Amino acid sequence: MKRAFFSSLTGIALALSLLWSQPTLVSAAQATVSNAAVAELGLGRGGGGWRGVGMVSVGYLVRTLSTLTGLDVATIQTELQNGKSLAQIAAANGSSGDTLVQTVVDAAKTRLDQAVLNGRLTQAAADQMLTTIRDRATTLVNDTTLGAQVSDRAIKVGQRSALSWLIQAAADQTGLDVATIRSRLRNGETLRAIVTSAGGNPQSVIDAAVDAFRQAATTAMQ
Repeated sequence: MKRAFFSSLTGIALALSLLWSQPTLVSAAQATVSNAAVAELGLGRGGGGWRGVGMVSVGYLVRTLSTLTGLDVATIQTELQNGKSLAQIAAANGSSGDTLVQTVVDAAKTRLDQAVLNGRLTQAAADQMLTTIRDRATTLVNDTTLGAQVSDRAIKVGQRSALSWLIQAAADQTGLDVATIRSRLRNGETLRAIVTSAGGNPQSVIDAAVDAFRQAATTAMQ
């Protein structure tokens, strides 16, 4: 929860300087999808079972590489942002892309084998999932654009979060309902134009959004 608030803080900073006058950025923020390549989905998160095992994420791969090489996650993320692939980072630190992929596959196979043993999954289904995992992991591990994807997603998530705070503040300040504001944004109006046309003050909306966020963040940190 705290991490989500810090992401929102970054988004609000971006929104205050960009979203008011650029409806294309509003549309981009609203169009962000949760299944992007950088989504934080690890193997079997939550229950430790086989469900979700087929989802291999950049976050999971980074953590696994950290374990294999001893590099901290922040260092790996920096290397990714510098245009290196996980395979290149592994090779430069005593491991390899193949080892990283195999480690992920082995972890998944352990859970899938147990699911088959428990009668919760057929062997054919487990084999297919394992193939999917290997293919997905191999693609991600050798992708030199992961750093750019991570940065792009972080910006979009921040913008989307900030937009929600700003829309609510605009609704509170102008009396317009949230659905109406969102509809007008989708039709190409800027939030500034919507607020002004309703007799509101854009700066007051910004101040209200920041105050609301600050209160929520303070509560979350207690």
